Amino acid sequence: MNCPKCGMEAMISASHNTVTGDASPETPTKLFRVLTFQCRNPQCEKFGKEVGQQRLEQKIEQ
Repeated sequence: MNCPKCGMEAMISASHNTVTGDASPETPTKLFRVLTFQCRNPQCEKFGKEVGQQRLEQKIEQ
């Protein structure tokens, strides 16, 4: 992911997991890794601030 202001490749600043479909047996359970990105360009006005998130579905072994 790139910073929308300066175009520099952003860095991952945080991550966490989230689960969907776990409340109902009729809905398939899905696990996602959520990555938070921040700008790493010291000359950009968004430097050190969140510039986006990405959700990556993880495989669940059964």
